Amino acid sequence: MQTIQTGVTILAAEGGHHVVNELIFPAWVFGWGVFAVLMLLLLVTLSFTSVGKRHPAPTTAVDTHGTGHGAHRARH
Repeated sequence: MQTIQTGVTILAAEGGHHVVNELIFPAWVFGWGVFAVLMLLLLVTLSFTSVGKRHPAPTTAVDTHGTGHGAHRARH
């Protein structure tokens, strides 16, 4: 705990504003870019909402009871 406090004290004592890495675009460009990508993904998601309604329901009843894995296993 003492080393963390010492490190914070040294950083605070240096003062001034030091930029380590500058962004290649302003921050608002990243915000609007992420917003645009998420809106595009929303449109793609909404475009698939009617896919289940497009296909007709099956006309024949399928009995799948007892046909799963292990249906014919002998019980010990």
